[in-house]
Amino acid sequence: MLSVIKTFSDILEKYKGAFSLAVMCMIFMDIIAYLLPLAVKYVTDDVFPCVREPGMLNHLYVVSALVLLASILRGIFAHIMIRSYWYVGESVVRDLRNRLYEKLHHLDAAFYARSRTGDLMSRVSTDIQRIRNFFAFGIEHRLRIILISLSVLVLMLLQNWRLAVVVYAMIPAVYLIVIRFSKKLQTAVLRKHRQAGRLSAALQENLTGIRIVKAFAMENPEMKKFDTENSALKEADIYVTTLQAHLNPILQLTAGIGSLLILVYGGYQVITGDMSLGVLLGFVTYLMIMRFPLMILAFNTSLINLARGAAVRINEILTITDQRENDRGEVKKHIQGRLEFDDVCFQYEPEQPILENLSFDIQPGERVAIFGLTGSGKSSLISLIPRFYKPCDGQIRLDGICLENWDLEYLRSNIGTVLQETFLFSMSIRDNIAFGRPSASIDEIESAAKTAQIHEFIKKLPDGYETMVGEYGAGLSGGQRQRIAIARALLQDPRILILDDCTSSLDSLTERQIQRELQSLMKGRTTVIIAQRITTLRLADRIIVLDQGTVQDFDSHEKLLEKNDLYRTAYETQMVCSESINEDSMSAG
Repeated sequence: MLSVIKTFSDILEKYKGAFSLAVMCMIFMDIIAYLLPLAVKYVTDDVFPCVREPGMLNHLYVVSALVLLASILRGIFAHIMIRSYWYVGESVVRDLRNRLYEKLHHLDAAFYARSRTGDLMSRVSTDIQRIRNFFAFGIEHRLRIILISLSVLVLMLLQNWRLAVVVYAMIPAVYLIVIRFSKKLQTAVLRKHRQAGRLSAALQENLTGIRIVKAFAMENPEMKKFDTENSALKEADIYVTTLQAHLNPILQLTAGIGSLLILVYGGYQVITGDMSLGVLLGFVTYLMIMRFPLMILAFNTSLINLARGAAVRINEILTITDQRENDRGEVKKHIQGRLEFDDVCFQYEPEQPILENLSFDIQPGERVAIFGLTGSGKSSLISLIPRFYKPCDGQIRLDGICLENWDLEYLRSNIGTVLQETFLFSMSIRDNIAFGRPSASIDEIESAAKTAQIHEFIKKLPDGYETMVGEYGAGLSGGQRQRIAIARALLQDPRILILDDCTSSLDSLTERQIQRELQSLMKGRTTVIIAQRITTLRLADRIIVLDQGTVQDFDSHEKLLEKNDLYRTAYETQMVCSESINEDSMSAG
């Protein structure tokens, strides 16, 4: 329990007032409960034997009234306690969820390259809920178990220490058993958490790629994969439940043995006159109070172990060094757009170089394309510019200043990106265009849409710019999504523009239309274009020919045709394919 509290102590600190109030009400509530056995003892030993004497009946009425008042007060304290604990639980979880979400936003691209989305979602949702349960009622139950056990022991000892020792003789053995089961539960619960994360990841990936699954008629094989993960979670869950099922009967048996000991040994002492009937009934009442910690101990142990496992998984994310901690950049000044790569090397894994000794300059406002075969390192190269990754050697400079010295948020706010796979959020078209500049006016949004040649289409929609976009841009064509992405980049008004093969998935007519729009987008901005099609490459002033992670050449389209074999071969191949398609189209016509 303490390990979970310690992990999130800085968040809990903000709600120490409500937490202290909850603990105080819990203590008062249980103190009132301890008075009931004393009332039973008093009535049994002092009132009932003399009930026919004058005034004794009034004593019974007074005790009854006090018991009723105590019940009312206990109810009030219970109400405040429950509300306070749940307030703390929900507040801690809200802050923790925000902290985790913020952390996920600032982790670098390398983290997401090795993580599964479904597992991360499981940590933000399922694991967070387990932490909520811990703070909302897990702490309360564990504190009451400890408080009731100790308080009842003291009260029993004060009334009849011999009977108290007999009753409590088995308690140490019970706690040793609980500790043993707790260790097993902690391991089993953590295994269950990790399997739940794998199942969530499998579900998320499958739903995201459902069109591919259907296109290849892979429903049954994917169902078998899901069933395998689901069955593994079932087995992990059953093992946790089995441990709980083993523990619960032991605690039930302990309560039964305690009752038996009180009745046998206590009854014997009453018969021999060594103890009054009132004390015996008081002990029975104390044992009834003790049933709560005994009955709840197994559930509480499981809940705390669930919270421990969840805390470990959440803390794994929170303790990762993120980009903010690594960012030492402070430069925030107008960007001209000159990029210099000086002997830059990059690798994702040790001893597996992706880019080697890259050296080239891009002038302010220059349009530079990157051409290369699949796997040559084009996407890796452009990912270094917004500092998604850091080079393992060499230096990248922007306007003569090392890239790491620029403020990261300021740097990225001045870099616009249009990707091949355009991602649109499940929000209105207006909000999608204004994603990089939420404060943009509708006039600015419409101006960007007009430049991207998407304004007329949007105005024809029933809700215009307020039309909601389906998940991943569902309901829009590839060209329409791409134009919205261009409008989004235009509205940001970046000094550096990155176009990552953003027309390769479009038909020739749409591609030519998008290319005309891109020319207006690139005007006056330093632009880096990844492209395979020669028609797109010709938009650039100069072209970098990338081959197996090294710069093979860097020149204009015309000069590369003259001197670079790789580029010339690609050009001729595309020309032949284009002519062949045109001839086939004419023959079909």
